[in-house]
Amino acid sequence: MASVTSLGLHQPTALQYAIQEQLLPENPPSSLYEWDITVDHNSDEEGEDELLVTKDTVIWSRGCIFRKCFGFKLEKEPITQALLTYFPNSEGVEKLGEKRVRPENNEKPLSKALVVFLKTQAHVYFLDGTSHVVHMPFEVESACAAPRGVIIQRKRRIDPSLAGSLMFPRVPHNSFISSLSPASLRSSQPSTFTTETLGNPKALPLRLNVPLDAPWDIPEDENGAQWPRLVALTDPLLELGLVVTEPDKSAKRKSRRSSDKSPTFLNRAEEIIHIEEIPHGQTYKRGKGKLVLAVTINRESCDYTVWKLTYIPNEDPFIHGRRPAKPKKDRRRSSMQPGLPSGATTPLHPTFKESFGAPLPGKRSRKSEKFEKNVKKEKNIKTLENLESSLGIEKESGVTRRTSRRVSSMLARADLSASQDRTAFSEQAQIPNHPNARRDTSHGSQRGRVSGVFSGPSFTGTTNLGVNPFLEAPVDNLLEELQAGGDFKGFHSMGLDDHDFDGLTQEILFSKIKSFPIDNTNVRYSLSKQPARTQCKVFCLAGTESMDDNYNRQQVLIGIQDPMEKRLQLLTLHLQSDKPNSQSSSGLDRTAVTFGDLKRAQNVIDSCKIVDGEISMLLILSQFPDGRREISVQAPWTGMTPVILPPKLSLANLRSLDYHGSLIHRDVGINRAVTPVIGEIAGLRHPKLHGVVDILDEDSQQHHQIRIQLQPSSPRVFKILKVLRSALPALPGERLIGNWWEIITWLRQHDGDIVDIEWSAVVIQVLSIYLALDPDETTFQVDSTPRRRSRGFLRSSSGAQIDLGDWDVMNTFEKPGSFTHPPWVENKGWQWIMEEDDSSPAMFQPSPGVDSMSFLALHTKYTLAYMSSSWGVAACGPDGYFPTSPSHDSLTRTRYAQDIFLALHLSLEEQKLDITSPDTLSTGSTDLRAVLLEVARWLKWYEWVNSYQLEMPLDWPEQEAGPVNISISLIPPQPAYWNVFDWIQTNLARETIQSAFVPPIRSAMIYSTVPRMKIFENLFRTLSLQNRSPVNFVEAMYQSGITPTILESLPEHVLVPLQDAIAQCRLAPPSYWSKELLDLVNRSDIGTILAPSNSLRIRSTNVLAPTHVASWDFNSLCQNVMDFNDAPSDDIAESDKQAVIRAIFKEDRRLDETKMMLNTSKPRIVRLDPLPEWTEPYYLEQQKEMVTKLANNTLSIPAGRGLMNYGLRFPLLTQKFHINGFVLNCTVKPTNVTVGVDKSLFTEEKIAWAFFHSGVAGGLSISRQAKGIDTSWILYNKPGNDLSNRHAGFLLALGLNGHLKGVAKWVAFKYLTPKHTMTSIGLLLGLAASYIGTMDSLITRLLSVHVTRMLPRGAAELNLSPLTQTTGIMGIGLLYCNSQHRRMSEIMMSEIEHIELEDDEEPLRTECYRLAAGFALGFINLGKGTDLKGLHDMRITEKLLTLASATKKAEHVHILDRSTAAAVVAITLIYMKSEDHIVARKIDVPESPQQFDYIRPDIILLRTVAKHLILWSEIEPTQEWVRKNLPRRYHARLQPPLYPSDHPARGPLNSTHLPFLTILAGLCFAIALRFAGSGNLKVRDLLLSYLRKYYGQCRNPSPKANFDGRTVQVTACMCLDVVVLSCATVMAGTCDLEVLRYLRSLHGRNDPETTYGSHMATHMAIGALSLGCGTQTFNTSDLAIASLLVAFYPVFPDSVQDNKAHLQAFRHFWVLATDPRCLVTKDVATNAPVSIPIAIRLKHHNPAEEETRMTPCLLPPLTDIQSVRTVAPEFWNLELDFEQHPEYAGAFRKSQALYLRRRPVSDSPFSTTMLALGRTGGLLSADAAAPQPLEWLFDAVPALRRLTHAERGIVLDRGVGGPDASNSAASAVDARLVLERVVESGNRDALLGLKGLFEWIEWRAGRALAEDKDKDRDKEEEEDGADDDVASKAIERREPSWSGEGWLRESIVEALKGGVWLAGRS
Repeated sequence: MASVTSLGLHQPTALQYAIQEQLLPENPPSSLYEWDITVDHNSDEEGEDELLVTKDTVIWSRGCIFRKCFGFKLEKEPITQALLTYFPNSEGVEKLGEKRVRPENNEKPLSKALVVFLKTQAHVYFLDGTSHVVHMPFEVESACAAPRGVIIQRKRRIDPSLAGSLMFPRVPHNSFISSLSPASLRSSQPSTFTTETLGNPKALPLRLNVPLDAPWDIPEDENGAQWPRLVALTDPLLELGLVVTEPDKSAKRKSRRSSDKSPTFLNRAEEIIHIEEIPHGQTYKRGKGKLVLAVTINRESCDYTVWKLTYIPNEDPFIHGRRPAKPKKDRRRSSMQPGLPSGATTPLHPTFKESFGAPLPGKRSRKSEKFEKNVKKEKNIKTLENLESSLGIEKESGVTRRTSRRVSSMLARADLSASQDRTAFSEQAQIPNHPNARRDTSHGSQRGRVSGVFSGPSFTGTTNLGVNPFLEAPVDNLLEELQAGGDFKGFHSMGLDDHDFDGLTQEILFSKIKSFPIDNTNVRYSLSKQPARTQCKVFCLAGTESMDDNYNRQQVLIGIQDPMEKRLQLLTLHLQSDKPNSQSSSGLDRTAVTFGDLKRAQNVIDSCKIVDGEISMLLILSQFPDGRREISVQAPWTGMTPVILPPKLSLANLRSLDYHGSLIHRDVGINRAVTPVIGEIAGLRHPKLHGVVDILDEDSQQHHQIRIQLQPSSPRVFKILKVLRSALPALPGERLIGNWWEIITWLRQHDGDIVDIEWSAVVIQVLSIYLALDPDETTFQVDSTPRRRSRGFLRSSSGAQIDLGDWDVMNTFEKPGSFTHPPWVENKGWQWIMEEDDSSPAMFQPSPGVDSMSFLALHTKYTLAYMSSSWGVAACGPDGYFPTSPSHDSLTRTRYAQDIFLALHLSLEEQKLDITSPDTLSTGSTDLRAVLLEVARWLKWYEWVNSYQLEMPLDWPEQEAGPVNISISLIPPQPAYWNVFDWIQTNLARETIQSAFVPPIRSAMIYSTVPRMKIFENLFRTLSLQNRSPVNFVEAMYQSGITPTILESLPEHVLVPLQDAIAQCRLAPPSYWSKELLDLVNRSDIGTILAPSNSLRIRSTNVLAPTHVASWDFNSLCQNVMDFNDAPSDDIAESDKQAVIRAIFKEDRRLDETKMMLNTSKPRIVRLDPLPEWTEPYYLEQQKEMVTKLANNTLSIPAGRGLMNYGLRFPLLTQKFHINGFVLNCTVKPTNVTVGVDKSLFTEEKIAWAFFHSGVAGGLSISRQAKGIDTSWILYNKPGNDLSNRHAGFLLALGLNGHLKGVAKWVAFKYLTPKHTMTSIGLLLGLAASYIGTMDSLITRLLSVHVTRMLPRGAAELNLSPLTQTTGIMGIGLLYCNSQHRRMSEIMMSEIEHIELEDDEEPLRTECYRLAAGFALGFINLGKGTDLKGLHDMRITEKLLTLASATKKAEHVHILDRSTAAAVVAITLIYMKSEDHIVARKIDVPESPQQFDYIRPDIILLRTVAKHLILWSEIEPTQEWVRKNLPRRYHARLQPPLYPSDHPARGPLNSTHLPFLTILAGLCFAIALRFAGSGNLKVRDLLLSYLRKYYGQCRNPSPKANFDGRTVQVTACMCLDVVVLSCATVMAGTCDLEVLRYLRSLHGRNDPETTYGSHMATHMAIGALSLGCGTQTFNTSDLAIASLLVAFYPVFPDSVQDNKAHLQAFRHFWVLATDPRCLVTKDVATNAPVSIPIAIRLKHHNPAEEETRMTPCLLPPLTDIQSVRTVAPEFWNLELDFEQHPEYAGAFRKSQALYLRRRPVSDSPFSTTMLALGRTGGLLSADAAAPQPLEWLFDAVPALRRLTHAERGIVLDRGVGGPDASNSAASAVDARLVLERVVESGNRDALLGLKGLFEWIEWRAGRALAEDKDKDRDKEEEEDGADDDVASKAIERREPSWSGEGWLRESIVEALKGGVWLAGRS
């Protein structure tokens, strides 16, 4: 090894803590604690975890730092063992900054956990914080960490081998002899006898024919008992799993009787002692395979066994689909009789074995025969893999994931104490009756519990009682067992052989590899109680990769150290993995393990594995016969190297954080050291990473920590050793590292003055390989062996003169590691400096006695001296192991000499492909190239010599020193010189590939030493097989393994061709490319809409520096509290929304106007000009009257404000949410007087519904995405003790947005108990909306108790308001939406057609109540008219049609008239979109005009809507369609389009025209619902044409009109409301100005005739028009149309408190129809919204037709869109193809943001200028356009002065990147600057690269020309005979081609060519 260093004393990190906390006494002996160090060799976290275990505490430390202490005093059980392992991470989401080990095959990530085993329970602590307790159904003896989970070994209940030798106590007088067995008394003493010494009671093996006098026989079946010794815990949230093995075929033949079904377990004498994961390299492509080995010991048969451990793939029972549980007959509950008397009260021990055949609690009887037969077919190991035998049961359980104290684990405690009482009723299964139990998997946890009759000492009295229970045993099963030849010798076998373990999952499979004997010389009785793991030490050592012949053989060494026998057994295994083929390698482990040989080494006191980096070895402490001891390092494939300990071992702990160093107290530090005596070393402990190990002092029992360095610390030396190892055959390759250690030791002995001893050693190693080729000894320069010089200080102690000897020392040590010049001197302009001969001052001349020998000459001398030493002779002498030594034939010697040279040359060439490689800027002037140059001279390879000389630096010192002329007689043939840049250029610029190859070094050359060449070789191989289009080129790059990181570190001349291909594909990458390919072309923005981080992408939109202007000042705080809503929003998400809204309506102030109209917190401004004859008091009265009339208008505003502000707010959880009230005062112009209203007219009771709507408006402004809206926040916002109407509305709003789903149920009762009507309405409706369609039982019960009809017969009358009952009925409809629930449908139907017997003044079943029942019936069967399933016999359709359209009995007509509307809406919703013409014809308005007199106008309107919603697809937005659907007699009233719009209608309207008005309004409403949210202008114009007519009719009502005129007027106003809402529904969210003009006019109405309902309709229309301030719109799903019909129901209230025809709370159901379709485009760098054009292509349209809009904007319905693409010149464009990627639609609904990345500036002057202007303007404020602070650089630095505007833009452009962009990627400007410097420097390799670059550019130009010709030809063909479709498809088909602009501009390339030409001229 390279060196051995002392690191001082090593103590447990937590020892001081344990002493301070009094967990341990002062200076505790090591017997009081266990100290264990766990090192992870495989995972990325290089941490050393340390556990200190006392009797009741576990202390965890990591990296020598105390982390956490776990105490278990309260558990009152001793700690058996503590260990660290990995479990699947229970939380799916990984926490940030935390490392997880991700297993290979996409399983859950694994997290490290500490597992502490007590006697009967295991505590699992994940190191990230979560913890679980798992109760063990047995006593744990020991455990072993597996790669996933832990394998647990239970304590054996009986040891048959010892049974005979135990002494028994005398039987006490009158004892219960029948309950004691000698086997159960193994721990008792012969002298005393107490019940405590009974140990583990044994269940008696009684047979039916057993005489009572022989109960002591140990059952023969005991060893083969089915209860396994080893179980696995692979997840703390799952049950224990079984550890099974492959059945032994010979044993199977013998025991025919045992069932095939039961799994095969390991022999119960096997004890687990070690598990280790071996990384197994499986060929270059596949990465690492993992092999897990386990070692067990059997102390009965005295042998060790090695197993291969594999995890059996099981489905997760919680996630995968479950089978429906089979119906089971219930057990008789009455047979449970817990009070069985028990004689003894001895508590049951947890490790008790179960007795006879009594099934366990929860145990099933035998399963079906069919299942058994299936399993019997599977006799091979596939049974375990398929796992149907054990998983079938798992799938039946329909249980949800539960907390970690599991049901079965609880049984471990509960059942053990209770099972005596249940024994006589053994058939009673408890678990299946438990509703939430996992009945099957809990069996395993009860294996150790008693459920039988003879419960050990608690057996009562006589034997007869013991036999009685068998009468209740499952007789059928017994007979079956007998029939099958089952073994009936003891009932205790009955329960176990009945395949009990099917309930447990088989988790781990042990496959046996080899057993071999222990060979102990003595029997250790004293140790038999100790766990086996404490008595021996096991470790595994994997052979290195170059051991593999053709990549898939590997050697693994298993060492078992027996400290008592002082013997080490070494077992060699050979791993062989199949060559993978694509079909079979699907995740299966195909590693075959074969047994090698077994070696035994005696007199080995201790041994361990020592690991340093990639090298692992055995460290052995051996003893000679004379008592001497020796420490050595060895492995089977290398020689033995003795370890020489350092002369002093420090007594301070140098690695501890307490260590302050010994510089201050120097003498103390030196004295605190001991001289090691190898004879006193007692053992090796705690091997860790980096070769650190403890040696144990025999006398003081102290641990001294030393570091044994095996691996070179210099990366370049290690790389050369790896290259050499790969080029050498297996055996010498492995001896290489040992040989390197020998050279270092030799150098230390002979010369201490070597600067870099590792580098010198490897140089000597390389030179010795070639000097072994029979050199001519006459050419050696004879010289004595170098001698050690003493080293002095640089100045003498007097300081007066310079000590010249030490000037030489400085020269020796400093000069080789430094250059004589900075790198920039190497270009031609500075060459004169290099050539000038400057003589140094005389003072600094070397001393005359010192010979100035060059590095290589000196090392050649060293090499010759080393080769004459004994070590050198062993390596290179006549019997040397190097392949160039004389012991091999000349062909082998020359071949390997050539191979080694080429391998080293390739590693040098590999460095050229990585500009970050440190070796290109090597520390000294003598690097590997100089060494190879020297070797090439010896080999007389003159072509190589010349090439190397050209590559050496200009002032290379070896040139002056003169080479060492050594001539070699055995010269290998000279291969052709190979340069990597030549090779790349040849392959890139020419299509053929025959001439270019990597020089052939044997196939064993491991590609890990030259990964980049391998990448390029793969690239060229792939390209040679296909057409070289840019797309193919980039795909080939990706397949060969090129990543963006590799691209950044390639030299520029190699990078340009690759970047060229990328640049051609970047603009429009193919849609099928994966995310990794898109990352490669730097277009990661394409997949961002699907990125899960979108919901978290809420960063501040303002990226400028924060200003110091406060957003709140004293003035704004003191202003009216009502203005708070206009203050700056505090939440980032909210300000994000506001930025989007500002961007949508940036052209004009339409949104501000809308907000002003819908504001109720400021006084309204009205105008009342006084007439000349009015007196002042009369004028004031008129003002007051006007303001009072206007109040009606103001109170209806909140219904509309809820629509406008929908989903915009993200409230701060720490602030109360403010809900606006009403300011009813007005400012009257022209006098500017504020006039108030009479408060008594507007008390809270009189306008309760207005306040309710205000509360709803406030609540609906909270976004669905807002977090933290939970129980506590809602209660925090609850007004004091009295419930208010505002809060009631607020609750409804939260429910509509789904925020009540997480609310605690007790809150609901708290709100409902006071029976406040409004609160009950809001809460019940809100809960139903939150749980819509779920049929939740609790909400059903909550709603049922509020509806009389839902109560059981005979229940007391409800003292509840009819409105609350109406709400309950509607809530049921929502809760059972779309369920077709029979019972609920019956209830709703009965309520619609109910006929009251007596006439109440205020009947419950008003029209409003029945309408709610109709809506509810419709919701329950929404759109299911054609498929009524189980409702056919109810004859719903006939009954509803009768109610809706038939004539009624005279005596019931006044009651049934209330049901008409309900029946119509129910039919509408049930048959919506069904296209059922029969139902439509029946529900349509009657043919004969005379019948119109018998139908209410509003019912006519509803029936019209009903017909057309049923015939959904036939609705057309045309005048013709409207005319066709009007009754014929009214066609004349419909004005033909040629008349002007204000043409007087044909005669005035009268009451006979009411049907005409309502049918026309119904048609308008139907059209609006069909095109809801579409923004279709054609539909809008049609509806506006009718709106104008209704508006004209209602605008000037005649005050003196007769009754007939008044009727027309009222009906026209109702129709106007409907048509206004229809226009707004179509244009929802657009703020369309045409519609807004009419709405604004209607908003200003102030006449007494206009009802509260009309105002409400107008304001809802204004709100719908600006829905969500333009961010939302409506959709046309079934639920949406139904909700809009409910919300915009045509009958509006007459006054604020009117609910006769329709409950006002239902007006807010439009929420269920909203659709967030506002596409927002954001700049990924700043997160600010940007406005760019997008092109939308719709389905069923001409593909060439595209609609263009500016973002942010509302999209058409997603179902109608084929694709959306951005068309912005300054951003990379994205395309969302909803047809090819349906998943985009779902992702878009979650987040409507599209993140765009700015393009780098292009080079055309126009686009650059436009971009520069765009950056100064745009959405950002003026500060963003500030001048760049780095502009001055371009003028100051000459190299940057030549950059164009565009290039400067690229350099300064901070907006191009963004968080996802690879900002560090090399830009074309960098490449240009580097290439320009190449021309000046004249470096040979760089010029070669330039030559290749020019050839590539010529090739590309040729390809582009050919492609252009092809395109022209295609175009001509298309023009000849193709139609437009083909042309448009051809445009779509256009692929990236080479004809585009390259990555480097042509002008730059031309300038480079010119530079090279000029350089050549000069």
